[in-house]
Amino acid sequence: AVVSTQSTGNGEELSQIKDKKGVKIVSSEGGLRDEECAKVCAGTTGRRTTTWANFASRGLHTTVDISECGFVTIPTITTSLEGDWLHWRNMGASEVFKATTTSFQTYIYVSESTTLRQRASELLWNMEWIAVGYTC
Repeated sequence: AVVSTQSTGNGEELSQIKDKKGVKIVSSEGGLRDEECAKVCAGTTGRRTTTWANFASRGLHTTVDISECGFVTIPTITTSLEGDWLHWRNMGASEVFKATTTSFQTYIYVSESTTLRQRASELLWNMEWIAVGYTC
């Protein structure tokens, strides 16, 4: 933490403590830990590198690797489906399944029943994510 002191001009001083990281976790599945260990980590599966797998007749599935974040507890994860076209017509992009400290899964219900995996790749669909958790 950084402590800054500022004079008010009439002999008083104001002190302010600021967290260098600016990360504060107010609730967590595994309980709160040292704020110095709080981390924000974000990424994408990539427009041309997402590995989609068909799931049932109208679904897609992907597993997202977050191992480089270094979390020691399961983080809070927010996701979004990004792409060039038609991704907005689908459901499930914000649902996170089987989250661990190193990965999570997502399932997308696709509104059209063409060859799903190929279509998702052609339209550059990918998962964008932000994870907040502890690294120590």
